[in-house]
Amino acid sequence: MMKYLDKLNPRERKIAVFCAVTGGLMVFYFLIAEPILLKAGQVRSRLQQQRQNLSMLLAEEGSVEAMKLKNLTAAVPVLEMPVEPDKQVQLLRDQLTRQIQQAGIQVKNFQFQTGSATGPNASSVIMLQCRGRCQFPAMLKLLEELKKNPYYVGVEELTLRVDERNRQELDFTFTVSTFRGSSKIL
Repeated sequence: MMKYLDKLNPRERKIAVFCAVTGGLMVFYFLIAEPILLKAGQVRSRLQQQRQNLSMLLAEEGSVEAMKLKNLTAAVPVLEMPVEPDKQVQLLRDQLTRQIQQAGIQVKNFQFQTGSATGPNASSVIMLQCRGRCQFPAMLKLLEELKKNPYYVGVEELTLRVDERNRQELDFTFTVSTFRGSSKIL
């Protein structure tokens, strides 16, 4: 290596040393520093959650702080972290099917879509479209119960059409979305 550097003129030698140092720094960053930083972020978020749990356990039942914390945790929806996309879709479909059956709604079909949601996270969602028939109170009950589904992110589309012969019956199409799972934590 030194014989090779001796043959080069000073400008080429500087460029070769610069490239070697830059390559070494890139290898160091991607093989050592980045995994450490990712793990530190995970540990930090876990620590923050544990501190919040501890403060909730230590707060007295009747204190103002306990009431604020209780109201805050009640207002924030429960959301499961995404898993593999296939499993995330199955979890959403299974929970949604249970909620639809509890509401007394007849679904004709389910159809999966990916990456066509609106908003800044459009590429990171999986959507499930349902078509069927129901009565208006049953649809309201389903929409209210959707908030309790931990895999549900939002309703992307809802279309209701009244049956001409039976005004109590509705034909509906609605699309719900869930986060797409990822094996890499960003």
